[in-house]
Amino acid sequence: MTVTPQTNTTLAEIAQVIRTHDNFVLCGHMSPDGDCLGSQLTLWHALKAMGKRATCVLVRDEPVGSSLSFLPGMDEMVPASTFDGVCEVFIGLDVPTRARIGEAACAILDSAADSITVDHHASETTMCNHVYVDPDCAAASMLVWELAKLLVDVPPLESASCAYVGLMTDTGGFRFQNADSAAFDLAARLVANGVDPAWAATNVFQTRTIPSLKLEGIAIDHMRVIANGKVSLSWVDSDDMKRVGASKTDVEPLIDSVRAVEGTMVACLIREQDGRIRGNLRAKDDTDVSALARELGGGGHRAAAGFNLDMPIGEAIEFMERKLTALFE
Repeated sequence: MTVTPQTNTTLAEIAQVIRTHDNFVLCGHMSPDGDCLGSQLTLWHALKAMGKRATCVLVRDEPVGSSLSFLPGMDEMVPASTFDGVCEVFIGLDVPTRARIGEAACAILDSAADSITVDHHASETTMCNHVYVDPDCAAASMLVWELAKLLVDVPPLESASCAYVGLMTDTGGFRFQNADSAAFDLAARLVANGVDPAWAATNVFQTRTIPSLKLEGIAIDHMRVIANGKVSLSWVDSDDMKRVGASKTDVEPLIDSVRAVEGTMVACLIREQDGRIRGNLRAKDDTDVSALARELGGGGHRAAAGFNLDMPIGEAIEFMERKLTALFE
């Protein structure tokens, strides 16, 4: 494991900061995934076990998809815009910069006496006083679990379950390139601590709405295979979503179907909603899709990244086809 140059502390030192305070706000990033929510709730349950007061905030006032709403503690999360409590320490988890937490969460951060980042996204800028970022870690929840163990001798089962879901989702069910020996080792230890892997997998990977499944068929119909078969590109627009009654969370699993095409090395799914374009990128080889995402103002990991575009969806499709083809020229 190798921390970033921006890292200025250790998990042990962060644990000591936490011990000296009582009121915390735990924040993740926009469009939270399983690792983001799992990281927040892993630490939240540990803080509760310590007798601390903590609130998990959602950057936007939007529903979380059914594949993650089962996480213990999800019903206690509140939108950052409605938080009106005390925040001594702001803790950013699975998120490195202010650009990814929105105005309401930034206001909470600015009001806090101290701040902490625990993350695995490499970034040249930081937003907190105490920063620990290890980009070699498969999931931020791995780091948060280690922090929880420094705070509580035996973290509660709820913490372990949330950490497992965070790790499982960020490794694609332990199928992605980042599923290394450290990831499998932690998964085994979490299961030994009582986590039920079948429960986690059933809720995350086998819980889809009917609109999501209908939308998957549309995305498959739209798919273009380009760059001599190395790239699969698809999209769904706002009309597609209205026609099947889909929400934003129904789109999230679709990138896996685009990625599954035989011969595909890089997959891209474009979503149009509320006049904006959101793109997801995935790589099956050593292509660094985060570099392309950063070029487009987004970010993420080498094998999984996202971006936004300000253009009509027809233009976005043609634009991304050119960008993706250029990766293999």
